Amino acid sequence: MTKISPKNIAEAVYEATEGKSGEELELAIKRSAQILKDKRMLGKSDEVLNVLSNIIDKKTGTIRAKITTAKNIKGEEKSKLENEIKERYKAQNVISEFFEKEELLGGMRVEVGDEVLDSTYSHKLHELEKFLMQRK
Repeated sequence: MTKISPKNIAEAVYEATEGKSGEELELAIKRSAQILKDKRMLGKSDEVLNVLSNIIDKKTGTIRAKITTAKNIKGEEKSKLENEIKERYKAQNVISEFFEKEELLGGMRVEVGDEVLDSTYSHKLHELEKFLMQRK
């Protein structure tokens, strides 16, 4: 017997809903939810949604970025940063979440998938501290 994984369910949901809209889409989603219930996988629904989100992002050329700064950045700066991320990752769409943490002191931390670009002052100070400790 083949074990059904959240990835299998997510791929099946994507295929069942791709290109559909309106009542047809609603019916496909209801059937997918019923399969999760029947297979006793409702507890895995968050994992299924994460995998499904990744599938959709790949198909649409979308990347998700978490951007953390010491101070709030304004709309124009946000747009400029999103465009830079879009170019760097050759994405068609960027979905960004912005966070503010004073303890970063300055600079910014950008997370895209598994990649982290950390140019915060607190990170640089930490790296300097590590370097100086090795020199003793």
